[in-house]
Amino acid sequence: MKSRFLSIMLAMFLPALTAMAQSYTIYYDNSETQWESVGIHYWSNPGTNWPGVEIDHIEGNIWAYTFPSDPSTVSGFLFKHATLTGDSYQTADYSGAPKAGHIYKGAGGEKGKVTDEGDYSGAPAPTTATVIASPRTGSRFSDEITVTLSVNPIVDIHYTTDGTMPTAASPVYTSPLTFTESTELRTLTVTDEGVEKSQTFIYTQRDVIPMVDRTLTTDYYRVNPDGKNGSNRTVNTKFTRYTNTNYQCRADNALSNWTDDDLICQGVARDIASAFKGQHEYPVIDSYAIYAAYDAENLYLGVQYVYAVWDAGGDGKSDNDRHRPWMMDGRIMIAFDLFADKEFEGLLDNGNTIWDADGKYNVMRNGTDCIWLGNTKPMVGSPALFFPGANGTVDYKNPATCLQLGSEPYYGVADGLLPCIDHIWGQSELGYDPEELRTNDGFVDLIDEVAREKHSFYEWKFPLAKLGITEQHIKDNGIGVMVIDTYGQGAIGSTPYDPTVFDNAAVSYSKDPSTSAEKEDMDIFTARHARIGGKTFGSVIELPADSDAPAEYYTIEGLRVNNPSHGLYIVRQGSKVSKVIL
Repeated sequence: MKSRFLSIMLAMFLPALTAMAQSYTIYYDNSETQWESVGIHYWSNPGTNWPGVEIDHIEGNIWAYTFPSDPSTVSGFLFKHATLTGDSYQTADYSGAPKAGHIYKGAGGEKGKVTDEGDYSGAPAPTTATVIASPRTGSRFSDEITVTLSVNPIVDIHYTTDGTMPTAASPVYTSPLTFTESTELRTLTVTDEGVEKSQTFIYTQRDVIPMVDRTLTTDYYRVNPDGKNGSNRTVNTKFTRYTNTNYQCRADNALSNWTDDDLICQGVARDIASAFKGQHEYPVIDSYAIYAAYDAENLYLGVQYVYAVWDAGGDGKSDNDRHRPWMMDGRIMIAFDLFADKEFEGLLDNGNTIWDADGKYNVMRNGTDCIWLGNTKPMVGSPALFFPGANGTVDYKNPATCLQLGSEPYYGVADGLLPCIDHIWGQSELGYDPEELRTNDGFVDLIDEVAREKHSFYEWKFPLAKLGITEQHIKDNGIGVMVIDTYGQGAIGSTPYDPTVFDNAAVSYSKDPSTSAEKEDMDIFTARHARIGGKTFGSVIELPADSDAPAEYYTIEGLRVNNPSHGLYIVRQGSKVSKVIL
């Protein structure tokens, strides 16, 4: 009796459930795009993670996708190649929710327009068994990756890992798969009704560039590029207060003061924690490049901040000034390496980080011996230089360890991008794996994403006497500088690159799980500073050479380098010594 009742109920509701599933189905005409396989990416709620999900082939050029839930709240979508990414492999965005039962067509070419062709009148999409892979297809890895598969409805998953199409005779998935090299995973499922579905999942081993001498040098990250170490000249700084504004103090001449000759460190855009988790968060603190000069009286610094992180699936790019660093009472941190024989961790007497009352967040173990901290609203609060005392820590009440530079403005901000900057290099997508920063892959020029005036440039004039150094000291020994981007209590980025600011980038912040735990974790900095001044080899010494002798590479500071990357090196080959730029 009970069995009969269940059969009757199933007979009543199954057609309704099937109709409901069909009501969530849309179709795609692949005749113009001609992709071997097709995917869809959509956003808002529900939404997919980039690069979206693969959809089903129905017949000929027709593909179909059934949404797992009502898509009426979807705010936009696009179609793409199922496994490849890039403008040539995706359509333009289609704004608005998809209409159930309609067929959409991509125009082809780079981000071709999507048009709604109306109701689809062909054969309905059959029910297939879809495999879900975690991590998703398109994931990259450094050493190894373990992939877990699931399927709905539950059927056997046949698979291959050699690029060939699986058959019913191929191995059946029973446990997670671990790959140690680039792999094309292909799956085959067959429903009880005999409907087959093939899917492809791509996992690529990235070519990670190692840090050499505690410095990451890639095609995009460059510390002291081409041997540049700042200019020995006076910079025409002018700072003007505007006390009833958010920006507080303008650096009036900043955008005309600096050229590429002054560049000492080139970073990349989108290398801050909010690029991985919390793109909706404002303002955006993302240092991109450092410029330096000095004369007999002052050290001059310029830092370009860029706006390249926004919530693409939410409110999009800022249409006002909310993204600018000076729109909050945040902090700017500059770490100096003034003397080769001095170093401190940047902590207070009580063990807390300077300017933090509740814990230890930023620890310097890279030769830092002086830290400047100031407000992102220039000259607000009590910006100061901090030096280690006799016990290696800082006491706010001791002017020898906490040195304020007076009430006259010595730093300010200008809105815009330096004229000498022709490119803003950053990862093409937000939410990427931070390990991608240690490659030359996935970078695109973002300079046309927003107007040049949307970026921000900060400028400083530090009296050398306050730093405890002289012009001759800079010329003879050089000094180091690192800019640390902060948000909340912790560091979220740095220039030059330091991996410590990314170790918890994708972990949720305890006070707001939609943002990154980098705002509160402890970061231990070990990367080297960019250098200002110091003696360089001004000529090439030509001595008799042993052409068959192995070449030995050394940094300008005299440290042996086994695997030199881009930068300035001293090369010894036999009895020949020369200076080279790689």
